[in-house]
Amino acid sequence: MKILCLKSSILNDFSTSNLLINELIDHLKANNKDVSVIERELGINPPAHLTLDVLTAIRTHDISKLTDKQKNNYDEILTSIEQLKSADLVIIGSPMHNLSISSGLKTWIDQICQAGLTFSYTEQGPKGLVDDKPVIIVSSRGGIYSTPPLDVLDHQEPYLKAIFGLIGITNIKYIRAEGTNISEELKDKAIAQAKYEISLL
Repeated sequence: MKILCLKSSILNDFSTSNLLINELIDHLKANNKDVSVIERELGINPPAHLTLDVLTAIRTHDISKLTDKQKNNYDEILTSIEQLKSADLVIIGSPMHNLSISSGLKTWIDQICQAGLTFSYTEQGPKGLVDDKPVIIVSSRGGIYSTPPLDVLDHQEPYLKAIFGLIGITNIKYIRAEGTNISEELKDKAIAQAKYEISLL
């Protein structure tokens, strides 16, 4: 099983989502044969932002006008897409940042959402070009956004569901730990529940 693992927290060892991802990877390795993991630290080493010149090169397949730095960014984007397409399972650590996702994860999404490569435009609307595969989103939130009244402010989990649907992936499962900044008691309870859900996979 080939796993693409994306960590998007900037908090290193202090990150709840990183803690749970490590737990999840250990669990999967213990219960599956031949597990290989490509791990990317999108929070610590953010991807290159998409630019007009690089986007034009992707659309035209012409890199002749790119600088060396832009060629590296072009190659990084194609690598990101290939990593996604070739993975059997995608794991994404997504702490909520200002009611949405982290900037590193958003930049990766901007990289991989390329018309003609991961989705196409049709008369019926966008059509995904990536084979459906399981995606596990390890979601962490300082507050509680899964229930009213704050659920209307959740632009994290619904966004991720929509963006993966755009490219053809609908098999999404959430492992969620929320309320982690409200109190230590709630944090411990949320992490324990998330670890229990991981143990059932």
